[in-house]
Amino acid sequence: MPILAYCVSQAHHFLDAPTEGIAAAAVYEVEDLGLRAWYSEVEADTFSGADHVTKAALEFHKFVSAVFREGTVLPFRFPTILETVDELRSHLEEKAAWYMSALRRSESLAQFEARIISKVKLAPDADTGKDYLEQRKQVHDRNQEAVAGLLRGLDDYLREHHVKETPQGTRVFLLMERTRVAAFREASARIGVPAGFEIRLTGPWPPTEFLPTSEEEA
Repeated sequence: MPILAYCVSQAHHFLDAPTEGIAAAAVYEVEDLGLRAWYSEVEADTFSGADHVTKAALEFHKFVSAVFREGTVLPFRFPTILETVDELRSHLEEKAAWYMSALRRSESLAQFEARIISKVKLAPDADTGKDYLEQRKQVHDRNQEAVAGLLRGLDDYLREHHVKETPQGTRVFLLMERTRVAAFREASARIGVPAGFEIRLTGPWPPTEFLPTSEEEA
């Protein structure tokens, strides 16, 4: 039966993990070369429709978050489906050096994501193309103001940050010490936001955005 891989930790870190994963499937462990990975056997129809995929994704992230609260883990990209446990074991053996390095670099760190969402509606009846472009520039400038204000307000807590522009808005990834998460949350609640904008903060997560891929380190 195919398996879904959840996350990886160092084997000598004995982390408590939920006994059930997606679709209430039993969770198993495999260890190899100093690494431990968690997985579940999955039915073929687990990802057979948008609703099933969304539900499975939420359950996947819930599992990873539960283990991450216990210690340092790196999640697999969702959904990582493998044909057998032996295939998962072979993957761990092939990437063992990278996983060990990444886990050590991630020790005691956490990542948050802030999405800068614009609710500003551009006037459809702008007199000229110039007027429309000016409106877009004003929205862009306020978006940049929101990003700058966010980073100023959280600067005391950040080890590093990345900013990504997407069609859905600006994503700001924030790296910090796990011991400072509570103070970070309090500080984030005090940050002002430009009119027409909203900041949605999620986390803490494993700091995957701040690690090179195994291909980059190869």
